[in-house]
Amino acid sequence: MNDLRARVFISCGQSKGSDEPKIAEEISKRLTALGFDPYVAVAQQSLRGLKESIFEQLSRSEYFLFVDFKRERLNGTPDHRGSLFSHQELALASFLEIDVLGFQESGIKQKDGILGSIQLNELPFSERNTLPDLVIENVKQRMKEGRWDSRWRNELFLDRGPEDLRDPVVRNTGKTGRFFFVGVCNRHRSKTALNCCAYLEKVSALDTGSDIPAQIVEFKWEGYLLPNAHVHAKTVRRFDAFWVLHEDPTQVLFNSPFCDASPFLPNIGGADSQYRLTYSVLSDNFPPARRSFVLKIARSLDAITFEPADERSDMKNLV
Repeated sequence: MNDLRARVFISCGQSKGSDEPKIAEEISKRLTALGFDPYVAVAQQSLRGLKESIFEQLSRSEYFLFVDFKRERLNGTPDHRGSLFSHQELALASFLEIDVLGFQESGIKQKDGILGSIQLNELPFSERNTLPDLVIENVKQRMKEGRWDSRWRNELFLDRGPEDLRDPVVRNTGKTGRFFFVGVCNRHRSKTALNCCAYLEKVSALDTGSDIPAQIVEFKWEGYLLPNAHVHAKTVRRFDAFWVLHEDPTQVLFNSPFCDASPFLPNIGGADSQYRLTYSVLSDNFPPARRSFVLKIARSLDAITFEPADERSDMKNLV
């Protein structure tokens, strides 16, 4: 997992004509140097933009950096309001239970809005030009204390390598089969993924461009009989993607002992045919994981290939 970078959502004012965008850019650059993967939030003007940018990035982030810049003065008071967008993003981060590090410019009304409902203990600052130094100083302190770590992600990741196959004797048949697995990596630094279930969501024939009918059913985990399995932090657990008989490698079979109706499993095969198989894994306490793989069937058992569709394999970084 050495190449993983924890994602930091930077909620920071971006007022046009101010020094705020430059400050956000400097903070982002310094977080990158510390090994993090920062994202600077920019105000979105549409619901689609919010959903596809802000919401998606927040749901995928391991840490949240809250910078509350001073806005106009509140009527009849010496206090100023804070950044509306930053407070909205902070509310979402609190709902998602993302670890927050907060900073607030001097002069803003204390404990206003969402800050009055959560225990953030935001750090004050008065000189904007020193804010990047203050942020990085506190991030480094949290890293030293073990509270922040740049080398993990709150996600499950699907992948496989050439070694992810076995050749056992198939139970009750006396025949030898080759089983191809997909690995489910828990990239969290400490949290176990609970009750993970694996599914084949979609099958497409690449030769014809058509989809193969299939219904959702739980697949089997390697060496385990129940459909739901736990995946411990920083470990990989594999499920049976499909298998073939040594004596007939052109016929693809699926291992789902919990299914008692054949229409739930796709009927695919044929020498020199190619398919795109999309798998997903659902868990009680992690975001859904999903990835497609390309299967190329051959007459020879050892000529069969099964690789990630995006040609990007991170198996060397899984553990």
